[in-house]
Amino acid sequence: MKAEIKKILGTGLSGGYGSSNYGKGERAGFPIDVNDYSGPEGRYHDEWAAHQNGGGQELAEDPSGEKATRVYAGGSLDLEGLRKLGLTEDELSTELKYFLKTLGSTSRFDEEVILEHGKFKYTYKVIKEVEEIPVIVGEEEIRYGDENALVFVHYHINSPVK
Repeated sequence: MKAEIKKILGTGLSGGYGSSNYGKGERAGFPIDVNDYSGPEGRYHDEWAAHQNGGGQELAEDPSGEKATRVYAGGSLDLEGLRKLGLTEDELSTELKYFLKTLGSTSRFDEEVILEHGKFKYTYKVIKEVEEIPVIVGEEEIRYGDENALVFVHYHINSPVK
C-alpha cells in the first residue's frame, strides 16, 4: 500500500476518532458520527454508525490525487462482559484511542503489528492480500489482562478507489 495513502488515513483517523475530534451527522436518515480532515497529507473523511458494535467507511485522497477507502466493522465486549473483567466502556475507548494515535499509519493496512500498554495488548494481522485486484483484509484485536480476554475486534478492508 502506498505510503502517502497510509499517511493520510493514519493522520485522519488519529486526529479524528483517535482524538475524540468528531461530530454528528446523518446518512440516508441514519444517525452517524463523522470526521473530516484536510491538510498537507491530503483529504480524509470517516463516517460510522457504532457504539458497542457497528461499522463505517473512511475515504482518503493523497496530494497526488490517488484515492483509497477502508471499511470496517466489529466492536467491543458488552458492558456486562467488561464489568466482569473490571473494565468500563470509557477505559476501553481510551485504550483504543491510545493505540490508534500511537500507531498512526503503521496499523490497519498491510503489516502485522503488536503493541502492549499496561494490561492491554493490541494486535493487527493481515488475513488476506490480493495483489491482482488490490485489496487487503485485516483483523484488529485488543485483549486484556492475565486471562488474555478479547475485549475489542474490528475487521478492515483496504482498497484503492479507481
